[in-house]
Amino acid sequence: MGRHTLAKGIDLLSNIQNLGIILDYHVRSEFPVKKGENNQAIDVAWFVDKEDTNYPIMIFEIESYSTNASAANPLKIFSKSNHYFEKPLFFFHVFVKSGDDPAILKDLEYQYGRNNYRIYEICKGDLNKLVLDVISQHRRINKNINIEGLMKLFTFDEYWEDINITTVLVHIENVYKHSWNDILPIYADLAQQLPSLHDEFIRFLDKKITYGSNCNDNYEDYIAYHFSYGIYLAILSCIKSDKAYLLMLKEWQESSSYMEIIGPHFGLSRDYDEFIEDCSGVYLGMLAVLFKQQPNGVKYILKQSIKILERMKGHPDNIIFYNGIWALHIAATCDICEPEYNYIRDLINQRGKLNKHWIEEPLSALDKATDNNKEFLSHEYEYISDLETFKKEFVHSDILNLKIYKQEAVSLAIRMLSDSGCWSERWSDPVHEKSWGTRIINCLHFNDSNEQLT
Repeated sequence: MGRHTLAKGIDLLSNIQNLGIILDYHVRSEFPVKKGENNQAIDVAWFVDKEDTNYPIMIFEIESYSTNASAANPLKIFSKSNHYFEKPLFFFHVFVKSGDDPAILKDLEYQYGRNNYRIYEICKGDLNKLVLDVISQHRRINKNINIEGLMKLFTFDEYWEDINITTVLVHIENVYKHSWNDILPIYADLAQQLPSLHDEFIRFLDKKITYGSNCNDNYEDYIAYHFSYGIYLAILSCIKSDKAYLLMLKEWQESSSYMEIIGPHFGLSRDYDEFIEDCSGVYLGMLAVLFKQQPNGVKYILKQSIKILERMKGHPDNIIFYNGIWALHIAATCDICEPEYNYIRDLINQRGKLNKHWIEEPLSALDKATDNNKEFLSHEYEYISDLETFKKEFVHSDILNLKIYKQEAVSLAIRMLSDSGCWSERWSDPVHEKSWGTRIINCLHFNDSNEQLT
């Protein structure tokens, strides 16, 4: 234990305590090397839990700067027999400033570096190294790590502002490979609170797909758990403009099971039926947004939607209208899909007129909308018009450029994976300027004539 004369040393002391708490350790400060004696104490001691506080699993000694007396800190631990004091898993010796004599730190490393001991000089940028080493030692005794807590600590606490978030996350990914199916769901959830995590989500997604890991990730939501892979491929296609992802999507859809992954396979399970009836329309709409740069990709997605609609002839109007309207929007955004548009229009018009408001914001089939909804009494009911008229009335977007389109598209897709509430979100909700669904349509119809999609 040293006397901390620098404010940064005091700050570091408290932040090391917070780091330990986030990683689920029982943390003690000024912990006596020998119980009942305070003449030798450890600055910060981490214990596996509060039930066993005889000997710390990790030790942190923080000094404002190095002096000849600095050797006393490791000496008080490593000089004692194991009968007197059991050695820690790791000893972190941290200096805020290096001091005037560099030989002191070199001698300490030479003397104690053969043990689980390492020196960190914060003034030389070693804070990042300290965090990485803490994570490595944590992995030795714990298969789990609180990524969410770490990211919030490093983002919102000014002391950690120099931490390289990407470096930390890459390190976690490397030492926690057994948890890869948990990491993307965590990143997706964090991205709703920390916009910077969007880039980390995309980075790790690319890494995971390139690595060939396509097992279902551990999302809590049924749709995200079973159908996230299609969204993953679409996101990468949008970001990288690589046609290979469309081929991978087709293979996943058509060949990864004994039947198509998304199709009118009613009766498999209640959850699957509800997905196809109530959510597949917007799911395919989201895919079309992300594959918008590839007209053949949009056409392929539209054909999957038509396959579902053709098998829904016995379903209620609201389900037909919901899925049909999404298919219309997909068709209207693609120059090579007019025949499909006309087919879908005829299929819907056979059911009768529908409310114009539903085209602007497709009412979730989960709402079981009927003509009796008072909310829509003031709106005019009409048949679906020809493609040219439909485009004039409904195909428009306020997105200004390709960069914004891609950012918005990926953001909406990540939210689909992490927020099950988005499926039934409404524009009329005062919390939202636009609903999640209307934002997808806005993105779907982006078309900047002055900027070539590439």
